[in-house]
Amino acid sequence: MYRYLRFVPKNHLSRAVGRLLHMPLPAPLARRLVRWFASTYQIDVGAAEHELDHYPSIGHFFTRNLGTGLRPIESDLVSPVDGTLRNFGVVTGGRLPQIKGKTYTLARFLGDEASASRYDNGAFFNFYLSPQDYHHVHSPVAGQVRGSVHIPGKLWPVNDWSMATVDELFSINERVVTYIDCGFGTVAVVMIGATNVGQISVTYDSFISNRGAKVTTRREYQPPKPIDAGERLGTFHMGSSVVVLIEPGRIDLSRVRLEEASKVRYGAAILHGQPK
Repeated sequence: MYRYLRFVPKNHLSRAVGRLLHMPLPAPLARRLVRWFASTYQIDVGAAEHELDHYPSIGHFFTRNLGTGLRPIESDLVSPVDGTLRNFGVVTGGRLPQIKGKTYTLARFLGDEASASRYDNGAFFNFYLSPQDYHHVHSPVAGQVRGSVHIPGKLWPVNDWSMATVDELFSINERVVTYIDCGFGTVAVVMIGATNVGQISVTYDSFISNRGAKVTTRREYQPPKPIDAGERLGTFHMGSSVVVLIEPGRIDLSRVRLEEASKVRYGAAILHGQPK
């Protein structure tokens, strides 16, 4: 499969799929398709802000808001997404685990040796968002957004097959890095694109991914932009992954209360006994 999939124009395909899925449809057709999508992926429609008939396309339903009060912010270090915690641990030797013995390079992942050195021996958390999940991404901490990096790249799928097959998958796919200064030092939140992710958008800036950019773009914000723990940070316009990086010595991984390979909800405390 890899032999053939590498020749598929995944970025162009993803842009086209994104436009198609977000195209407003006649109400009867939109209702039918949104209901089909919700049923196929067993989505908790009761958590959505609106009834299914409200959404004019699958794309609009995919980027739905949740009902008020469903995700209380439990502490000052929280899950940024509804999804699955794939893994967490320590960044070792400048590399992060991918799957089944494969690893990827932190410097290539962040697009910067100096930034990578900040997180060597620090903690990482890798979250996966399936089509079933709510697809807004929230800040895991309260602090100030001081910078961002948009790194163009491929748009391979981020499922288990791709992670087991494609070397340095997370360092190949397009990504948006957000740096937040906070009580845990500088936390990096990396949103990773994937096949059929039409685009990644962020709340604190106007740029949007997967627009054909060829070079890495770095931005510094003066003054930095304040953000609360649990406040919306960005959106996947289809599913993908988020990696959170924390500097060494800032948290005790033995206190992590979330379990690997388990479903998590945004706003849930990451550590046991963690104050609000």
